[in-house]
Amino acid sequence: MLYPRETKDGKLVTEDQMVDVREHMTQNYRLMFFTGVISGDTESHNLLMAMDSLNHKPIKIVITSPGGDLDSAFLFYDTMRMIKSPIITVGRYCASAAALILAAGSKRYLFPHAKVMLHLPSGQAMGDARDWEIQHQEMKKYKNKLADAFCECGVKRSREQVLADMDRDFWLEPEQAVEYGLADKVLEPTDLRQMMKAG
Repeated sequence: MLYPRETKDGKLVTEDQMVDVREHMTQNYRLMFFTGVISGDTESHNLLMAMDSLNHKPIKIVITSPGGDLDSAFLFYDTMRMIKSPIITVGRYCASAAALILAAGSKRYLFPHAKVMLHLPSGQAMGDARDWEIQHQEMKKYKNKLADAFCECGVKRSREQVLADMDRDFWLEPEQAVEYGLADKVLEPTDLRQMMKAG
């Protein structure tokens, strides 16, 4: 989301100008923001593919998300892994499905006060008892798919340990997430400046 800002002469930036700023960031710096609850909106997936179609320089994704819809997260994950451009992920708050997006980067950074959290997939069971059983089986599939995907991304734990850790909310500080294998480095100012130059 873009917020109104004042220019140097005290005037508010118009909505059109804010859209231009977003286009400037994506086109000139190959930087996109993955913010808020992950939903069925495919705009971010389309943007990722559009940026990849222009050239194959690194794409930077800054993540601030509590997670959300797993189907959408896996779609974005698949897109990240299929395009040719390297993906640099920068986590600020990566909970639930957003932790998967962080881990899927080819280079993965965390802000010094970032948070990362893994947990079991959740949902609401509706329908009769047989519908509940079907939904329960789907939840088990999602749990296993998540553990497999984290292992594909290079976590430094066994699949069994990842499944055990996901059993309840599993919070990690940046250094712990690096040690776990969900990220590569805690971000330093020089890293951020270097990333911005690499647009």
